[in-house]
Amino acid sequence: PWQYQLVNSSFYKTDFDFNKLKKLIPVSYVLYSDNDPYVPKKYSIDFAQKLESSTIMVKQAGHLNSEVNLNEFPLVLELCKTRLNLSLYQKYLSYRNRLLSPVSMRVKHEEIIYMNPQEGYDEGIFHFRNLKKGGFCTLYTELDYWNSESKYMEEARRCVKRTGNLTRVMILDNKEDLKKDIVIKQMELDIKAGIKVLYCLYEDIKNEVSEPDFGIWDDDYVCIVGFDKAKKVNEVKLSSRKADLEKAKKWEKYILSKARVL
Repeated sequence: PWQYQLVNSSFYKTDFDFNKLKKLIPVSYVLYSDNDPYVPKKYSIDFAQKLESSTIMVKQAGHLNSEVNLNEFPLVLELCKTRLNLSLYQKYLSYRNRLLSPVSMRVKHEEIIYMNPQEGYDEGIFHFRNLKKGGFCTLYTELDYWNSESKYMEEARRCVKRTGNLTRVMILDNKEDLKKDIVIKQMELDIKAGIKVLYCLYEDIKNEVSEPDFGIWDDDYVCIVGFDKAKKVNEVKLSSRKADLEKAKKWEKYILSKARVL
């Protein structure tokens, strides 16, 4: 395969274009061993200095041979990630890969993740705890999954006190739904916390907005709550694809044009 050929062709290469590499990789780390039989330590350090990288020594790693202490590598990776300015979506990918079972998720590729409702609930708690800029979301009140006093909602209210920027639009099948106790309680708690709360009738947006329950977080990715004909939530989709984000922002703009202040 071409990948192996490319790697093999780089063995013993020393004439790197460091200016180009620094532009392509502005933040980097060079891992090296104190007993690598093929690459003396001084060459690894010299490479790191020319690339303006941080160096991390892994003791007794050899050249990834039988002597290597594999337990050290996850710790090194976590150390590197704490130094990087990761986007919210990248942070979630790291969190998911570390803590959640990959068997329970269907992944097309890194830009799109499909999860079951419980995993989607956990992701919601994660993004509210890690938001930097803020977010926009809808809440389709006909769905069966939400609770005004859940941990998810509590984290949203803590989040807005930190970021000062969170908008929730209640999507209603009927304006009379505004009189329901559960809807009233949700809005009262949100408004008290500082969330900007609006409402909109589903009838007014359904022809332009194909997903009535979604959120845009840090302008980095979109979270879409899927449901069946019985209004039962059956799937949560995350996407950082540019096309999906642009579509979601169009939905946001259209919903805000139809939404009303309480």
